[in-house]
Amino acid sequence: MNETANDKYILQSVTHTLRLVDTMAKGREKTVQELAEMTGMGKSSVFRMLATLEAAGYVNKTPDAKYSLSMKLAYIGDCVLQQNDIVHCGHPFLEELMNRSGETAHLTVLTDGIHAEFIDKVVSRSSIRMDSHLGMRRQAHFLSGGKAILAHLPEKAIREYMETADFTPMTEYSIKTQKELSAELAAIRERGYSFDMEESEYGLSCVGAPIFNAAHQVVAAVSVSGPTGRMEKNMDTNILLVMETATLISEAMRK
Repeated sequence: MNETANDKYILQSVTHTLRLVDTMAKGREKTVQELAEMTGMGKSSVFRMLATLEAAGYVNKTPDAKYSLSMKLAYIGDCVLQQNDIVHCGHPFLEELMNRSGETAHLTVLTDGIHAEFIDKVVSRSSIRMDSHLGMRRQAHFLSGGKAILAHLPEKAIREYMETADFTPMTEYSIKTQKELSAELAAIRERGYSFDMEESEYGLSCVGAPIFNAAHQVVAAVSVSGPTGRMEKNMDTNILLVMETATLISEAMRK
């Protein structure tokens, strides 16, 4: 086999597990023996991989020891499609938001019920701007986009977040308790937008607003971020721009 430049970074254990998953995606439930024969891997290795996948919720095991992929993978696939749809619909509006506000614009989603993740961004042309990257994740209550999403989740999802989140502050302005977060989420629902005023990083402030699908379920948030002084100076304008952009993206996703 010809070795590529990236082969040294590849984990064989992960490669074997993914091959097992690909095999399981073809047809009915299968036993360890059947999967070992189909993949060419040893029974003990296949069994350990299946046990790991089952513990993580990616595989189901029947009473007669047959294995199949779980709906968790379908959920992940749906998330990928949804995120791609949001980026496709939202990017032109994100560019317009950056042009009109002069600040870095982000699209954010909630990835696992806890973390807010940037899935798209348009960087400010200013020499002073937010240092972020696609895929960057933080607990949702630290970010304006994360809080905009949290505020519009079902009560059960909000309660689960409260019980799971780590409220260790990132700055002195961070939300530190469930009670504080509950009050802030109520305020966000009332006014329609969210803030991060140096709650995740000193000198950086953001304003965000939720994006809804056709069923009026929150699926993402849009935000602008920049140096606190500049953001405070233009806050009224930034709030209007972010809310307008969130509405436009929500409408585009319904078409």
